[in-house]
Amino acid sequence: MSNHMTRLYIIDDHYLIIEGLCSTFDLESDDFEVVGGSLSVDEALKKIDPERVDILILDLFIGNTDPISNLTRLTTAFPRQPVVILSYETCMLWQVEMFRHGIKAYINKEDPKSEMTRKLNIVASGEVVIPNEVAKVLLTPKDDKSTAGYFSDFNEIILALSYGLTVKEIAKKMNQSESTIEKNLQVIRKCYDAKTNSELVYKAMIRIVAN
Repeated sequence: MSNHMTRLYIIDDHYLIIEGLCSTFDLESDDFEVVGGSLSVDEALKKIDPERVDILILDLFIGNTDPISNLTRLTTAFPRQPVVILSYETCMLWQVEMFRHGIKAYINKEDPKSEMTRKLNIVASGEVVIPNEVAKVLLTPKDDKSTAGYFSDFNEIILALSYGLTVKEIAKKMNQSESTIEKNLQVIRKCYDAKTNSELVYKAMIRIVAN
């Protein structure tokens, strides 16, 4: 990838994001070129030519699809193309989960262009850009309690569910939006390998008793 302009493919369900990135790199960067874009992973899987793409940039939340499933489908179909997440989501566990499933960098949509370019250059060189706080969680043994602070919100959600609160009631109690609670529940259910909130509460209580 170092001998030519790095070719980017954008997957985001907001066309303006794709259009904005095209403009950003066409006008302001000699190192990157957006060679295509899709509004869904299904569309991307049909359109992407792996011989013409160097890095895949994936929105974390695309419609009602599952972020980890989307990532897995891309990495399975295009194992030689590194995937970078581009999202407004700042939740620590989402970042940890996506790095665990193979992303090479996590870029916030509000990052300055210089920061975005810096991370993409590192990925283009074959490296991974892992924030220190994420690396700390990834490298900490699962039975180590030192990372508990990162998961305090998630423990509070589980506890609220165990008391019978609805998502709407939890959102009000935690002063967060219902969509944020729903997104966080997706991560928590995956962490506990639970298909429903009831199964999540059961498995969480079992784990607490076991510890």
